[in-house]
Amino acid sequence: MLVCNGDVVSGTKKRESQSESFSAAPFEYRFYPVPFDEKGGFVIDTVAMNFSVNKNSPNKDMAMEFMRFLISTKELGNMASVKRLITTSKNLDFDNVYSALGKTSKERTICSTDADINDNAVKQFRYAAHYVLLGEMTVDEAVAQYGNLKE
Repeated sequence: MLVCNGDVVSGTKKRESQSESFSAAPFEYRFYPVPFDEKGGFVIDTVAMNFSVNKNSPNKDMAMEFMRFLISTKELGNMASVKRLITTSKNLDFDNVYSALGKTSKERTICSTDADINDNAVKQFRYAAHYVLLGEMTVDEAVAQYGNLKE
């Protein structure tokens, strides 16, 4: 058993093929929320932000169309399965290794920003993305308020 985050388990699919022991005696495994009480465990949910498009790009339309393709539920699942990442879509059934995490109730899912467990730079980045994604700010407004963003 290991308490870990998505970054720790990222790439386990590749590591399986590189492990002589695993290749000799493969086994199935899954990641589950660690039980804290009789109701089960908690999942700490974080906003995944790993793609960007430069607003001054000469190919902005093409880049934005590519981003729309990449962020479709199907493609998020495909990308996650290639590296055995936790998908950033709400459907965790793409990979049986993570499917149990997707069955965690909303009451047992904690937003990392709400739990105040991120450093300030991460918080500001996540707040900015949150406001932009909800349409509450433009990218330019979020950039201008970076460092002073709050819930």
